[in-house]
Amino acid sequence: MFLTTKELAHRWRISPRTLEGWRDKGIGPCYTKIGNRVRYHIDAVERAEHDWSTVAPELL
Repeated sequence: MFLTTKELAHRWRISPRTLEGWRDKGIGPCYTKIGNRVRYHIDAVERAEHDWSTVAPELL
């Protein structure tokens, strides 16, 4: 399953322009470009969510 830039932006509550900026800087989840369409594989999205998650200090 793949997400569009708009779908991922909605999921993460950020603007599509933020994702575009991250792509330009080489940060953010891996993506595939088909023609001029960008798609994010759900596995890459979930991996990024896991890698970027933090645990509140009081839960450690």
